[in-house]
Amino acid sequence: MKSYGLNTNMIADLLNFENGNNFGESSYRKDYASFNRGRIYERTKGQSGIHNRILSVSDLHVPYQLPIETFGNYVGKVDILQINGDVGDCQAISKFPKTYRISPMEELIETRQYLIDLIDFIKPKKVTITYGNHDLRFQSYFAKNLDSDLLELMPKTSLELIFVDGFKHYNKRERAKVEYKPLISVFDDVEIDYTDSWFCQIGETIFCHPTAFSSGILKTAEKAMSWFRNEGYQFKSLVMAHTHRVGQYAIGNTTIFEQGCCCDTKKVHYSDGLLTNSQKEGFIYMCQDIDGNVIKDKTQLEVLN
Repeated sequence: MKSYGLNTNMIADLLNFENGNNFGESSYRKDYASFNRGRIYERTKGQSGIHNRILSVSDLHVPYQLPIETFGNYVGKVDILQINGDVGDCQAISKFPKTYRISPMEELIETRQYLIDLIDFIKPKKVTITYGNHDLRFQSYFAKNLDSDLLELMPKTSLELIFVDGFKHYNKRERAKVEYKPLISVFDDVEIDYTDSWFCQIGETIFCHPTAFSSGILKTAEKAMSWFRNEGYQFKSLVMAHTHRVGQYAIGNTTIFEQGCCCDTKKVHYSDGLLTNSQKEGFIYMCQDIDGNVIKDKTQLEVLN
């Protein structure tokens, strides 16, 4: 009605013309009301008792990211999209050997567009972002190559440019300048919270992306749990990125998760020849009650390979 400047009688006339019927507008309104109740029921059935639905994805490592269709089962079912670090790979400014590379600017533009497409696809109410060790390569590179005074002009992570500050591409070859707005300006109807930290807490769950790594199964998550406990944090579950592994178990009244990665592991060769366990693609869909506790039978740790 708003888009085309129609009223209900005009809509009824159009529907009658298309379908060869002769129903009044009240009949159509009743049909629509019934249909809409059914649609709302289908969307919310099985969701009773759920206060927050959180989709946490991590280790996208753009340009190795999985397609957004990977998360198709959760479209319209997410309140908070939690992005848990290592969004861009930052390969070109890594200290490690490079078999090939794309420029940092090219990666930044591709990462930004992927995040726009992902948010548009999932349609969350809120996006919460933590950074990972790959995102911090920005700061490490600048610290190594720039005078310390100039560091005050530089961001800590590429995510700051994408979500908060925006950036410009100065194309010297074409003598052109293209501005890319921050995502806080791109999305008017989605709350975006860039935490500027490697962890955040939602309800009774901590989401984190440490730089530490242990070879034992779930040992990194166990160390993270102990660190947060020692620092005085109160929580009942912990979701950890970084290890590219998938697993969970309970320690006392706390459940720890390693959530896997959302990049194509066949293209990411960090562990070639190191005799480490294979990387696991995955993510977590977590449901919390009104007190922030995990609803176990409605929470899914997805393993993709």
